[in-house]
Amino acid sequence: MKPQLLKLCLILSLFPLIFSLVSCQNQQPQDRGITITTNQSQSQQKQRRTALVIGNASYQDNPLKNSINDAEAMANALKDVGFDVILLENADLKQIENAIDTFHHQLKAGGVGLFYYAGHGIQVDGENYLIPVNAKLDVAEDVRYEAIPVGKVLARMEDAANQMNIVILDACRNNPFARKWRSSQRGLAPIQSARGALIAFATEPGGVAADGEGENGLYTSFLLKHLKTPNLDVELMFKRVREDLVQATQNKQVPWEYSSLVGDFSFNPVTVAQSSQPNSTTAETYFKQGEDYRNNNQYDKAIAAYNKAIEVNPQYAEAYKNRGIVYLDLKDYDKAMADNNKAIEVNPQYSNAYNNRGNVYRILKEYDKAMADYNKAIEINPQLFQAYYNRGLVYRDLKEYDKAIKDYNKAIEINPQIEINPQLFQAYYNRGLVYHNLKEYDKAIKEALRFVSGAN
Repeated sequence: MKPQLLKLCLILSLFPLIFSLVSCQNQQPQDRGITITTNQSQSQQKQRRTALVIGNASYQDNPLKNSINDAEAMANALKDVGFDVILLENADLKQIENAIDTFHHQLKAGGVGLFYYAGHGIQVDGENYLIPVNAKLDVAEDVRYEAIPVGKVLARMEDAANQMNIVILDACRNNPFARKWRSSQRGLAPIQSARGALIAFATEPGGVAADGEGENGLYTSFLLKHLKTPNLDVELMFKRVREDLVQATQNKQVPWEYSSLVGDFSFNPVTVAQSSQPNSTTAETYFKQGEDYRNNNQYDKAIAAYNKAIEVNPQYAEAYKNRGIVYLDLKDYDKAMADNNKAIEVNPQYSNAYNNRGNVYRILKEYDKAMADYNKAIEINPQLFQAYYNRGLVYRDLKEYDKAIKDYNKAIEINPQIEINPQLFQAYYNRGLVYHNLKEYDKAIKEALRFVSGAN
């Protein structure tokens, strides 16, 4: 027998043993699935905050000085007040479209959404457009194919049906393409605000905003000045920005807003308790204690800490979900199910809780219910790679191998950085098992070796 053929036969004969040994080494039960344990602060739990921030500067025609600085500064400020931020810099058309899709899916979970753009923006026939850095605009009609309509951003935010949306456009610069076109309009056009939204412009309709001589543009610099003011209502905050900017430019630049907000909102809400008792124990403190205990397998202490967090804040969906993970580790499936049910009751758009409840159903072999939960998690968040992986486990158990491989492939496609996400090794592991069951041994060996090298 040839040496290569002998080696192949040997590997095939030991294939199940390879996977079983590697599985033991990784100390992750094969059928548990991937649970999701991302932390979330108490303030975010009460009011989810999501932002998409874009800064474009490297235009071939008329590059901008401060747009990148403005976007980075705004992203950092928003993170400081509890926003989850998607940040794009010098983005092309496709990158912006993909980011808007991701932003839309995240907004479906509810809360406050914020879109900020610094860069070139133009109006054509009364419609406003944001200009990607790779746009080729030889004639005005090109904007419909090369740029992003502001109306599209507003429509996606409105479709998400979250509680409140804020759009900030620091984009009213001179049209750099005007000299190529037969006619052009200055600045941006007015926009009708949807209910529950505020739209802010760096200057009035048809006006032009300065890029600024300092590190940040004038408009954004005053936004940064007032954004973190404790308990300052958002509409009053924009009024203060306007007052400062009008004075600084001697009435040459007047910021403009359209608002149909219902209810109050402050970027930096501070309660009396937070001000007078900075060391008082909060639900977030107990939650973090629970995380530390759970990560060290001190399950009784973890449960006690999560109980305290829930006692302080009975609407703390993240605490219910993560306590459910502890119960799942302890194989107390009834309590694990109850906690995920409660997390979903508190937040019906909580994709992570659907994923984790699906894991409980799958372990109990209630495959139809597990499949429904994974499908729901993917519907809410199509980028949730854990749900694809876990649904692949169901397909594998049902011997629907083609569908299992498809889901493992999708999980790896969404998040291929396995060195950052060691749980994703399991996708290679299980894809290898499926190939082995299908007697596609070359592919199975490739997955086995990939998994072994990664796990080591």
